[in-house]
Amino acid sequence: MTKTLAGYGRLLLPAALAAAAMFSLAALRASGQEATVHVEPPSTEVAADSQPFTASVVVEGVTNLGAFQFDLTYDPAIIRFVEVQEGPFLGSSGREVKCIPPRSGEGSAGLTCVTLGATPDGPNGSGVLTTITFEPVAPGSSPLHFARLTLTDPPGQALPSGAQDATVKVAGAESAATESGGEGFAWGLWGPVIGIGALALGAAAVSGAWWVRRSRGM
Repeated sequence: MTKTLAGYGRLLLPAALAAAAMFSLAALRASGQEATVHVEPPSTEVAADSQPFTASVVVEGVTNLGAFQFDLTYDPAIIRFVEVQEGPFLGSSGREVKCIPPRSGEGSAGLTCVTLGATPDGPNGSGVLTTITFEPVAPGSSPLHFARLTLTDPPGQALPSGAQDATVKVAGAESAATESGGEGFAWGLWGPVIGIGALALGAAAVSGAWWVRRSRGM
């Protein structure tokens, strides 16, 4: 009888663990708690003639992360996608990370990364999922919008998540120099002053010449 009970215990233990995991996930969803994915920095400004720039896709408040995928859309008339690289967070708990080749199209770029094995658990907390490089194309403003986002735990169960969009502003070279404290000359302010000074100098020169001729005549 004791052996029979022990056998039942061995059979029921995995089911009990699975039920506990499902209950924990359901409780997390019911509580309204979710991880947040956003672009860092949330607002970027670059000059139209500047070099390529990077933005990080960051997750916050996640528990037992096992995989992620996202598509980020942007205005291709303002910026151009260059590359996306895996960040350090997904594999930070020691799990093996595999990423499929990045997706990219006209105005869209994305990445899918998974982890392999039953142990250890996925990372918790916050960290960088990927780093994306863009280059400016023309002056204007482009949103960075998460068109698709999925986070899962190692077994593949979806984790509650939300996303926050970002903005990239590309300024013209002259505009960027002025807004950043450039040394453009304010002709509207100093033009009248220079004109008055030139008139004064001219009047002084005429008056001096008249006095010289008068002194010689005397």
